[in-house]
Amino acid sequence: MIGFFPCFLSVGETLPVVKIAKSYMKKGGKAIFFSHGGVHERLAREIGCEVIKLQKLTWKKARENIEWGTLAFEERIFKAYTKETIDSFVKEEIEAFKKAGIKLLVSSFNITGSISARVLNIPLIVLASGTSIPPFYKSGSVTFPENYENNFTKILPSFLKNQIARYVFLNIKLLVKEFNEVGKKYNIRPFRTLNDIITGDHTFVCDDINFLGIQPTKDYPRENFVGPILGDIFEKKQGKVDDDIKKHLERPGKSILFMMGTTRDSRMFLKILDKLNQTDYNIIVVYTTIPEERLPKTNDNILLKKFIKNPILVNKMVDLAVIHGGRGTVYTTAYSGKPAIGIPYYSEHQYNIDNIVRNGAGLRISMKFFKTEDLLNAINTIFSEYDSYLKNAQNLAARLTTVPGHEKAAQRLIEISEKI
Repeated sequence: MIGFFPCFLSVGETLPVVKIAKSYMKKGGKAIFFSHGGVHERLAREIGCEVIKLQKLTWKKARENIEWGTLAFEERIFKAYTKETIDSFVKEEIEAFKKAGIKLLVSSFNITGSISARVLNIPLIVLASGTSIPPFYKSGSVTFPENYENNFTKILPSFLKNQIARYVFLNIKLLVKEFNEVGKKYNIRPFRTLNDIITGDHTFVCDDINFLGIQPTKDYPRENFVGPILGDIFEKKQGKVDDDIKKHLERPGKSILFMMGTTRDSRMFLKILDKLNQTDYNIIVVYTTIPEERLPKTNDNILLKKFIKNPILVNKMVDLAVIHGGRGTVYTTAYSGKPAIGIPYYSEHQYNIDNIVRNGAGLRISMKFFKTEDLLNAINTIFSEYDSYLKNAQNLAARLTTVPGHEKAAQRLIEISEKI
């Protein structure tokens, strides 16, 4: 029996774990889920799994009316875990894991499992983004997070800021004291940095290693880079594209797909939409979570869609995508073989977009210091050198894995469990 332990507060943390569990069960394995609460528990039940409910994870919101999944990583950490919470969660998890009789624990952002699994000597497997692991930090690919830019940092040279960011990410001590105080009660090895807490005995990296541009290491071997775990990108039959989209893209001229995932930042979204509405490009706008009553009246060159059935197919049909930096959106664009302009909300978004930029397949512009002129300049830059950007985007797409990450991960679970 393998235990699966996603953060059910976020669909981005939940869906990959559920897909791995489903694939593992198809291979004959048995799975059980544990939960500290969250609306996405239903996804585990929908694949026929029992969900053991534990204490609810809560945090003091820095801003009201904001979803967990849209919080920056640092904010999730700061707001959720205190020494008392860690201590209470660990005690309950130890009893729950012991009672269920699990032999492995697969976790996605339930970091108290780093103590409870080790107390029970259960191998801990953590799902992680490739932009949040030490090899990525060491590779020289890290740029200074623009969330932390200010009038002082803006005058510092980029190479210096990037070195500072690299050092901080590799040595950050956030939560180390609290976790070690609890871990000491169970005689487990002390954690040195936050990286020790949020990684596992095995860390499954949910990114294509070619996309990251890094090399495997002893602690992060190639076989643990399972690749992206996404929606329908790998489906052989991806359905049809809506007729109104087809018709809209038959218009003469360049075309753009504008989608920013489940953003709650309607102000920024509408600001971008207003500027795009002043252009002559044929634009498909996916507004998803933006209230319809807030959408402006648009010109004929704008097609508003709340949802598109096959985003990768639509992405392949347009000339350019304007996106934020969520992993799903970035990979949809990368697999489409079309250039992108990324506007990141926080550091993980920034690094996802940087991977596209580093491959010569797009540009990144600032969210914090956003100016509509920057967007128009970026669009003009790409379209003025379009053949080059398109070729690079197609080359990137050709290098990406064609095997679904959840299938690779399920097979690795079997390989690891057989060695226990």
